[in-house]
Amino acid sequence: MLKKKLKFGFPLGAWQEDSLQLFKAAGYDIHFDEKFQKIEIDDPEIKCILTRPVAMASFVEKGFLDAGISTEASVFEAGAKVKVICNLEFLKPVPSKTKIVVAVPKNSKIRSIKDLSQKKIITRVPNIAKKFLEKSKISAEIIYSDALLNEPLAGVVCDALIEFARTEDYLKAYNLKVLETLLESSVILIANEDSLKNRWEREKIEGLGYLLKGARLAQEYSGLMLHASNEMMEEVLKTLPSLKKPTVTQLRGENWFDVLTVANKKEIRKIIPQLKKIGCTDIVEFPLNKVVI
Repeated sequence: MLKKKLKFGFPLGAWQEDSLQLFKAAGYDIHFDEKFQKIEIDDPEIKCILTRPVAMASFVEKGFLDAGISTEASVFEAGAKVKVICNLEFLKPVPSKTKIVVAVPKNSKIRSIKDLSQKKIITRVPNIAKKFLEKSKISAEIIYSDALLNEPLAGVVCDALIEFARTEDYLKAYNLKVLETLLESSVILIANEDSLKNRWEREKIEGLGYLLKGARLAQEYSGLMLHASNEMMEEVLKTLPSLKKPTVTQLRGENWFDVLTVANKKEIRKIIPQLKKIGCTDIVEFPLNKVVI
């Protein structure tokens, strides 16, 4: 009997390395073979297929793939009808959404969106570009390119570009300035609607979603342990933020308690000095592998 396999779309391009790291954090042994452009994973029930996020959205909609990691913008660009399982927006380099922007070289004479009239615009998302121009009532020529778009292209091949921008550093590196942000887009786990009607495929996809989302949240949260006396507890509990109520265990034969909680790393760096001021002892922050809510 043939083993069941989930056909899973793995993103090529900007989100490839982050996706690899997320799978590893989720507990998978996964390897990208650059020479043969293949992804090998230690789960015999998952077949990883490399593809671009926009094409992936269409492949998932049509059932060529059961699920995959794509982006909100890619789904919108493809006009694909898929089910969003969860948001996987990556923390690196900073926790922020990817933007799709209209940009021009810094030395361009184009100062505003209105100046794009009768110009040439190069983009990897022509449908999004077309809808933007129609909404803005601007007539311009759209040139499609699947390559990474940069200043030389914008200055030689065309007048402007509509492109993904994950950080301001990208724009600075290519001497580009933003005229307008069209939309913000998160990385998402998507699934084919018919695949979700199959019990085995649905459970496999949802289970994968729990693991990936849990590994993603673990990048943002830490565990926190501390000791507090009975007299401190009321103030400690007011100070502690957490996903759930903290676990409090009385130490045997003592008027002290062991407190365990989970909180956002940014919150923890603020509250540790507060806990120390209250009088708490043995404060320990520790990393988490997964946070499944």
